[in-house]
Amino acid sequence: MKSRSLLTLVVWGILALFIMKTCVGEGEKPGENLQSFRAESFESPPGEESFTVLENDLLWTKWTTLGGACVEARLKDFHSSSSEEYLLLFKSVPAQAPPQGSSPGREHHRRRDGLRLFEPEGRLGVNLDVVHWKAGAVQSTSDGGSELIFQLDTPTGVRMEKVVRFSGLREADNSPADEQRLVQVGVTAEPNGEVSSVVVGDLNLRLATGGGIVAEPDSFYPNPYAAAARLEYDKVEEMETYNPRGSLPQRRDAAEKWNGQFAFVVEGSKYFLNLIRPLDKPFRGATAEVLFDTDGFEAGVLQRFEPEMREKLQKVAWADNQLRQENGTQPSSESLSQATGLGSAEARRLRSAWYRAAEEQAQESWKRASVAGDFRLHVGQAGTTGETQRFEWYLGPKDPGILSGPSFRPMDMVIAKLDYGGSFFYRMFFTGAIAPTILWIIDFFHTITGNWGVAIILMTLLVRALMFPINRTSQTKMAIYQAKVGKLKPKVEKINQKYAKDPTKKQQATMELYREHKLSPPIGGCLPILLQFPVFIGLFAALRCSILMRQEPFALWIHDLSRPDALIDFGGPIANLPLISSVTTLNILPLFMVVLWVWHQRSMPKPTDPQQAQMQKMMTFMPILFGVMLYNYAAGLSLYMITSSALGIFEQKVIKKKWPVPGATPGK
Repeated sequence: MKSRSLLTLVVWGILALFIMKTCVGEGEKPGENLQSFRAESFESPPGEESFTVLENDLLWTKWTTLGGACVEARLKDFHSSSSEEYLLLFKSVPAQAPPQGSSPGREHHRRRDGLRLFEPEGRLGVNLDVVHWKAGAVQSTSDGGSELIFQLDTPTGVRMEKVVRFSGLREADNSPADEQRLVQVGVTAEPNGEVSSVVVGDLNLRLATGGGIVAEPDSFYPNPYAAAARLEYDKVEEMETYNPRGSLPQRRDAAEKWNGQFAFVVEGSKYFLNLIRPLDKPFRGATAEVLFDTDGFEAGVLQRFEPEMREKLQKVAWADNQLRQENGTQPSSESLSQATGLGSAEARRLRSAWYRAAEEQAQESWKRASVAGDFRLHVGQAGTTGETQRFEWYLGPKDPGILSGPSFRPMDMVIAKLDYGGSFFYRMFFTGAIAPTILWIIDFFHTITGNWGVAIILMTLLVRALMFPINRTSQTKMAIYQAKVGKLKPKVEKINQKYAKDPTKKQQATMELYREHKLSPPIGGCLPILLQFPVFIGLFAALRCSILMRQEPFALWIHDLSRPDALIDFGGPIANLPLISSVTTLNILPLFMVVLWVWHQRSMPKPTDPQQAQMQKMMTFMPILFGVMLYNYAAGLSLYMITSSALGIFEQKVIKKKWPVPGATPGK
């Protein structure tokens, strides 16, 4: 019993370490100085920017002539929890321009659009993403889709062309095919007149995700992230990943650079992907850059103040910015007072507070990342044929049912390698196999019940039922072992008295007594404990990022099993103190989980050995620790733990009384 309790404590400790590591993530790596830095130009190009909308049954996108790229993408079959509008998946990252009159540095970048095409060496004589491309009229395609062609003639005699094609494919029942989520893209470089000798040969280009995927705030799933799928012998063997953490790396434009062949590059959030896959040849390398998170910056500044101050601060900050743009100088306290209706002293004080908070927050707001894949196009002399590379741009959910389809593989490696295989703990507990199995079981029960919460309860019942024979056998062996230990108790007490001042000899004599009576703890006694952890971790991983339970309700106030149950929303932290600064809602399920977990432990037989009793007391604190750590986790996991603890209590209070464990002491 002692070894079993000790093992349980050790495994729960490992699990606690795993959860803390999950919240922190891997962290960012230092950038590599593999190419010279080229400052970006912030001059406005000649011409006027115009926009074109491309859409099908599943996607809605908005394209710009500036760089021939996408500024916004929405998913028609998904919605946010607070709106019925199409779900915003991607939007351009605003520029981080240098102050007026200053030269751009490493920390400055232009607006970043989706499917951004650029040429890093500057051989074309023009920045492809800083000039207006000629956009043709939207044309219909034979499958009911649409097509848009962008063209650009460079000063070096090369015509660049980008073709964007939306599919209109439908299933046999006339429903939209998942292939509509794949945007077909073709990039062509061809001579257009006399070609400069600087360009003739292989032209190195990059196609980037843009960095604008909408993040899902979640301390258990750091996002957004940038990644590249490394190919080994034509198979995805590894996902190279970069997670921005807020600080500005040494190389913002090349925070991480990977060499080799890559099946795709991807920018991901908790539930959705912005992924570019080359069709003709693998990417020859990949580079991740860090971008300033403007939206997160503004929200982060406001979070530094009490809720009652935020409205005034926003008013002062907005007025200060407007007056500065109009006059070119910092506005006086009097003009700021007139614009806001506040007293000049209060306006001045609030502006100073905003400036200080903004300066601090700016150091932590580099939280967006774009990743670009490297490819080449051969440019010949005038009169030769151009070269085209084809790509697919996936904008959609991280749904294994979609990504494992033949039209999408190997995109499913994002789930297998990042979500279920990116951690040593996941690999140690075979999460890559267990998590999908658990989701399949839950999905099966959902098709029967129509409720994901009930499906989780039924899955827990199934797991406990499968574990019962093993648990029963373990309990029987342990009861027989305890009965034998009880018979030797008088002899053990004599040994304790004889060697009271010599612990070493006392232990040796006790072990000799056990050997003499061929007494040792049953090997299978810890098996039920070890078998439960892969299930717990598998469900933890599945609920951490599975889109299946996104916005899926259970009952009463539980409207989303993928998020905390949030009976009451406090509107912000209840106090800026350690441990409770993350408490922004009253979550009932984790509290109920702790109560049942403690009750379950207290219902277990009380050991007679003082050391075992002390170990059991220590174990009582584990539910409280995990209740604190998992307070803001998905309600689905709390539902699993509540059901499991309730079944454990039922087993202790009812089943063992009706069907006593052979060899157990009555009443235990």
